Amino acid sequence: MCKTLLLFVWLLTVISCSTPENPDIPRIDKSLIKVDDLIWDLDYLQQKPDFEYLDSTSKVREILFEGPEYQGKATKVFAYYSNPDILKTGKNQGNKFPGVVLISGGDQDAMSEWVERWAYEGYAAITCDFGNNRKLPEGGPTSSMELIYDSISSGPKAVRAYRTAAISILAHSLILSFPEVEKNKTAVTGISWGGFQTCIVSGIDNRFKAAAPVYGCAFHDEIIFKRYLDERMTAEGKALWMSKIDPKNYLIFSQCPTLFINGNKDGCFDIVPFDKTTKLIPEKNRHIRITPNMGHDHTIGWQPGEIAAFFNSIFKGGVPLPKITSIEKQAGIIKFSYESDLSLKSANFWYSNDTIHINADRIWKSIPAKISEGKIECPYPAEGFLMGFLYVNDVMNLGVSSELIRN
Repeated sequence: MCKTLLLFVWLLTVISCSTPENPDIPRIDKSLIKVDDLIWDLDYLQQKPDFEYLDSTSKVREILFEGPEYQGKATKVFAYYSNPDILKTGKNQGNKFPGVVLISGGDQDAMSEWVERWAYEGYAAITCDFGNNRKLPEGGPTSSMELIYDSISSGPKAVRAYRTAAISILAHSLILSFPEVEKNKTAVTGISWGGFQTCIVSGIDNRFKAAAPVYGCAFHDEIIFKRYLDERMTAEGKALWMSKIDPKNYLIFSQCPTLFINGNKDGCFDIVPFDKTTKLIPEKNRHIRITPNMGHDHTIGWQPGEIAAFFNSIFKGGVPLPKITSIEKQAGIIKFSYESDLSLKSANFWYSNDTIHINADRIWKSIPAKISEGKIECPYPAEGFLMGFLYVNDVMNLGVSSELIRN
């Protein structure tokens, strides 16, 4: 009888130890991430962090939650959160919404307006102070962009990209624990450095079902910031940064439809490595918007209506964005196939032969293309082209592009 009782106690212990802390939160499928010595502890990050409301009455709430450790010490992360019910009535009403994690770039503090915009769009939204710009005593390192490269000398976990990705996944776990958030309908989008981080996070947190990086891309040793890698690091440090931090190592594991947005003349993320980044995921999940002459700024980066339309098509049964499905170069003509539920109203082929200027100053020209049912045709530019892309608008004035074409 005593042995039976001991066996029963042992079984209860095994069951309790094997049960997830938060069984209501979806789990990350770690088997899909084929990385030796992944620097992020996904078992920890996929658990709901402890949190408190600093403000529980405003239409955009202030939250403080437990962040990743820094130098062996616990930290806190400041965040903004809202959803459509809070925005309209000041409190949850029992409705459910898709969720979105918003990752800011540069030295930008958390932006309540960004959260409010997404709550207005019908989403439960959260964004964080990723670099402790508020200088909270327990907020971890205050990370300026100028220091993100030098810190590799202290190991990958000292780099800001490690902490930003960890905070983003914890923020995801937090909103997944909220009863108003639909567990299988969450997305991530980020701007500039946040777009760079989105490429990492969407690869290692496969609980996300959609992603939209704006500007930011992989292949950091091929964009304008490569000078920091070259000037501030040893060869060993640069190799470590590229092998442990660059999104090319993680985006390849992405499981979700992804809308990549950039400008053809972006001053931070060059068009060629951006194009290479888009090709890291399967074509079926790849959606592209190379935007002619798009500026680089947070307020510009969150403006494209294509992001909400893209997420809505996945989570709410909305009309999908148009998609260029094939490109065929023939003698004197370029043919594109496309899919679109709505009629296209314009199509232009943008091209460049400029081999002198840097990406931001490169000279581009455009010529109109002819739209027919499921097909678009464009004559070859008379002077030829070294790189080009087709950009189309539908009747709702939503635009997408083809991938970059290089001759």
